[in-house]
Amino acid sequence: MNSLVQVDELVKEYLLFRGFTNTFRALETESKLDKDKGFQVDKIVEELMGYVLHGDVGYLLDYYRYLDLRFFSRLDSRFQRTVKKFELCLLRHYLVHAIQHKKKEKVVEFFDTFGPELHDKPEWSQWFALPYVKQPATDPTFETFFSKQWVDNYTISLYNFLTTTFQNMPLPSLLSFNVERTQRKAQQVEIETLKSSIENYKATVDARENEIAKLKHEVAETRREMTDGITLIRRRAASMTAETKVHGTKTKFNSQEKKCEKTRAVSETVSEGQETVDKVHAMGEEEPFVIVSQEEYSEHASAITHARFSTEGNLIASCDMDNIVRIWSYKGQSFNPLKVNNNTCNILSMAWEARSDRFLFLGTDIGQIRVYNIENKSVVQEFLMDEKYPWVTQLSSSPVEPMFVCAGSESKTATDSTRSGVLVAWSMKTMSSIGTFRFDTNEACTDINTMQLNHNGQMLVTGDNAGFMRIFDVRSMKSIMEWKTTLGQPACIAQFSFDENSIYTVDHGGQLCQWSIHKPGNSLLNTSLPGFPPPPPFSDKSTSTFNDLSVIPSSPTASATQLSSLQSVTAAIAAASSTSLPTGPILSPRPRSNPSTSSLSRLSISSNRSARPPMITLDDSVTQSLLSFSPRSQMVVFSADTNYVFCASSAQRNRQTSSSPQPSSASSTLSANSDTTDTALNANAGMTQGTIYQVPDGQTALQFGQQHLYQKITTVDWTNASNACLMGSMDGSVKVTNLIRV
Repeated sequence: MNSLVQVDELVKEYLLFRGFTNTFRALETESKLDKDKGFQVDKIVEELMGYVLHGDVGYLLDYYRYLDLRFFSRLDSRFQRTVKKFELCLLRHYLVHAIQHKKKEKVVEFFDTFGPELHDKPEWSQWFALPYVKQPATDPTFETFFSKQWVDNYTISLYNFLTTTFQNMPLPSLLSFNVERTQRKAQQVEIETLKSSIENYKATVDARENEIAKLKHEVAETRREMTDGITLIRRRAASMTAETKVHGTKTKFNSQEKKCEKTRAVSETVSEGQETVDKVHAMGEEEPFVIVSQEEYSEHASAITHARFSTEGNLIASCDMDNIVRIWSYKGQSFNPLKVNNNTCNILSMAWEARSDRFLFLGTDIGQIRVYNIENKSVVQEFLMDEKYPWVTQLSSSPVEPMFVCAGSESKTATDSTRSGVLVAWSMKTMSSIGTFRFDTNEACTDINTMQLNHNGQMLVTGDNAGFMRIFDVRSMKSIMEWKTTLGQPACIAQFSFDENSIYTVDHGGQLCQWSIHKPGNSLLNTSLPGFPPPPPFSDKSTSTFNDLSVIPSSPTASATQLSSLQSVTAAIAAASSTSLPTGPILSPRPRSNPSTSSLSRLSISSNRSARPPMITLDDSVTQSLLSFSPRSQMVVFSADTNYVFCASSAQRNRQTSSSPQPSSASSTLSANSDTTDTALNANAGMTQGTIYQVPDGQTALQFGQQHLYQKITTVDWTNASNACLMGSMDGSVKVTNLIRV
């Protein structure tokens, strides 16, 4: 319609060209009397409102009915009610305007003329009293129509209705031709713009590819330098071994105490040598990750129960068995560490807000979910569960809106095996529950082991202790699909795949599975993760094992004398077993807490940390129960693209033997004390480490951070924001490893 005037001029020019002067004059005359106003909506509305202002109700109705016959009658039948509604409001506006301008006779004239026609219509029944109401502007029946807002709304609605009607009218070929020409020009301009954008994107891609090639070259150079360094280490090790053999033939054991000291030193040397060999083999293979740095921080005085990277990956929140929560930075930023004391309850779950680093959610064993504000340094909200479900064991925050979901259960200290459970969705705006799902109390156990929201917070996947997997619609908190894992093993963790067409799980038996969302229960992938699950962080068995390993006496002045072979080592250990041993268990006090890791007070603990296990007291019964079970959901985490999974795993080594002949005295001593030899060689049987597995085949991609028996791993996490991994330990330390993906 924008080109209507231009087309009219072209038609007039054509008529004059053909000599149709009479037709030209007729067109000129009809154009001046054009009731359609050239399809200009503002002029049509102005014409209608002009009749209202002058009180010409006859012309008003004639013109509106002309529009109805000319345009509105061609509309779909479902719009006819709207057309009648606009006519009704137009007449009411006419009456209200007449009353406002003290033209009561126009109102009386209107009802005298159209009264019989409107008498049977219910929408006009109360309007017949309008001329006789003293103050209609304040009367409840007419008050709305006297307001300026109603008049403005009606005018705008009529304008929009006419505009929409004209835009959807079928156009004649002459106008369509012009419209197509205009659209073609606009499309040509858009094509040129898109071509320019494509060229810019190509230039950006080329620049990025050059950067990638440069980085690959730097990685290759770094690997070559590392290989040269490893070769030099091997040569030095071979030289030291030869010197040790010569020196070992001249050395005699003068006393039982010196034998024990030398045995301990050689055992440590063999262990370090084996670690070096393992690292050499690992470096020689192609790995998808390169370790940039590895640092150990001490923030706590007791075992770590929870440790999580923040959403943006800049902060770490950690909690220990004393229920002290610390929030700190591992990047050297100017962030003052925060400490949150929880003296009245135990912290059972912890999660960051998925949209920012502002809030930290803490689930307790008294039915409270506390929301800690990092900026205000205080608890700003508290949500209270039903008293029937005091244990808040799982938390998951929505990445798109201020809401989160928690899993609650009855107290696990009770002996009843039929504990009931519940899922509750909470709104942080209204501080109230927006959805609840209660599990069937007839089930043997309804404890939720893991749960995770998808990318838009509309779906929730959960796994319980009975081996059932469920997907919920968060808006209604109803289960939309359900299946059971392989062999009914409980899932330790459940994670939506990157494309959200499947669910990845790792169960308590160490099986990595991929489940189709479109076919619930259909397993697309099933492979085992070697070394997972690790041994429980806390158990009577692990404590006794450590005590057995702690009875070998040592002296701080002992020299690290190396023996010629592994058989000599075992013989010396066997000879040392005749020394008197302590009879009671040896437990050292908890390690002291080191300063927090802000930019001004950051401390990296060396690998020679005091070899003392944490003292677990009787008042730690709840948190002790958290650490006496393996695996936990805190021991597994997937990468953002779900191509890798990071787990705490066992770090057992294979026993090695040598076929070289031994002296007769050493052989007899070895056969007499084989039990003590087995204990020394299996000293790392309960050791743990961090392992990154490849999701498609379950193969090991990277192993790092081997922890001693007293440093068993209790929790792990992985932030893809800065590609760093953390491992919390039994001794209260948190080890952070920075990686580069090759």
